[in-house]
Amino acid sequence: MIFKKQAALITGIEKRSPSRIKRLLSEGYRDRWGFDRQDATEAVVDVGSQFLTLVLTSEEMNVVRVDDRATVTVLLRVGGKPIGPGGSEVTRRLNQLKTPFEFTWEKQSFLPASWRLVQIENVDLPENLYGYEPGDIRRAMQGE
Repeated sequence: MIFKKQAALITGIEKRSPSRIKRLLSEGYRDRWGFDRQDATEAVVDVGSQFLTLVLTSEEMNVVRVDDRATVTVLLRVGGKPIGPGGSEVTRRLNQLKTPFEFTWEKQSFLPASWRLVQIENVDLPENLYGYEPGDIRRAMQGE
């Protein structure tokens, strides 16, 4: 079930689908950047807007499951067709990461399909994300 949920998340990111992404995130989602479920969804869609097509390739995937918690460790590579310098910069920076992403999933109920993402981590990403806040790209494109 974890592989299926992880694949669905990657598909949601590639499609820049807020509903698909949000459906997979726990209501209690929190990460070290202070993003909650809404922030994380908005950030992924925001950054994804800088691509005409977005392709994420998973390399060296490893899953460790302990009871109702699972961690998917995976090196992600970004491809596709970036739009302008924003997409090119995202591609460059993410493809330079040496440390895999860690996706932490928790089973939310007794139902087999109740696994939800509670955190995304990559220690190679800076604490301040270069000053980015969820929605910055959307606001800039709208002239706000």
